Amino acid sequence: MGSNQDVMGEQLPLFEDRHMLLNGGLQYLEKLELDEAKKAFERYRDLYRAEDDINTKLEITQFLIDGFLNAPDTCPDEAVYLYGLWDSFESYVESIGFEAEKVISKIKSSFFRKLFESVDRCNLTDAPFLSDNIPMGYVYMQAGRYDMAIKSLQACIPVTRDNAVIYGYLGDAYILRGEPDVARRCYLEACLIDPAGMDWDHVKDRELVELKDHLIETLDMDELSAVKWMPGYACVRGLFAMKTIRLREEIKGFVDEYIALQKVYYRERSPALEAGLFIRAIILCDNESIMKLVKGINFIDVRRQMKETNPSLFSEYLRYVEGKKHPDSPKR
Repeated sequence: MGSNQDVMGEQLPLFEDRHMLLNGGLQYLEKLELDEAKKAFERYRDLYRAEDDINTKLEITQFLIDGFLNAPDTCPDEAVYLYGLWDSFESYVESIGFEAEKVISKIKSSFFRKLFESVDRCNLTDAPFLSDNIPMGYVYMQAGRYDMAIKSLQACIPVTRDNAVIYGYLGDAYILRGEPDVARRCYLEACLIDPAGMDWDHVKDRELVELKDHLIETLDMDELSAVKWMPGYACVRGLFAMKTIRLREEIKGFVDEYIALQKVYYRERSPALEAGLFIRAIILCDNESIMKLVKGINFIDVRRQMKETNPSLFSEYLRYVEGKKHPDSPKR
């Protein structure tokens, strides 16, 4: 028995060294200390052959080494290139089946800090966009600079009105800064513009994402239909707070938008438009007391159309309205 213990005692330091070597390589990779990561992974491969998927880790490391070597050193080309490199890296790790989410997340944090340094070095911090379609606020958010992200994304709104992506990223930034109520007001604005225009691969509100997935799984919706209908379900289930409309110009604009969308729907009868009409109908009804001052809206017709387009959600909506009238009544 003593001899077995001696053998185990001799093997334990080797076991520890092996994992220290692998974990050390991963830590270098996560911090983008790529030459050191490559050395650690190569040493591990030489000692333990191709165990622990070491070749994949080496391929990922080499991809980043090559990518950074090809980066231009001019402004703003470097920052734009790095942003594109990250997109390429995400596609690459997905294509080779590397699914270590924690490792990728840590690499991403280091990567965007490096990208932020490039932005700062090129004096681009006051620019609302990195390029035509890359909001600078997204870069700040990924680099963990949430205050800067919010300020920058807010500056984008007057420049590119009706941009669902901007409002979606603004919601993400508020979530990350710990302000979910403000975030959901931003998400609602994004959904009123175009819920399918949001970057759903990166939406930070877990409950909204889970609701979208729930619609796919339980109501047999396809991805696009679930995205379109999610805002209506989010309203009646209390995830989105009531949108209050106060300014007369805003009231008239919202009514005009609803009527215009309704006309298109009557002409095309597109199922994709039904979800947009439904969420707007909820907002109209929530603001019915002041909407009565505006001509063109018949609330009996509005509710009838809600019932026709989605009977089950309309029933749920009626319970939602009743619950607001009598918040202390027992739920059925």
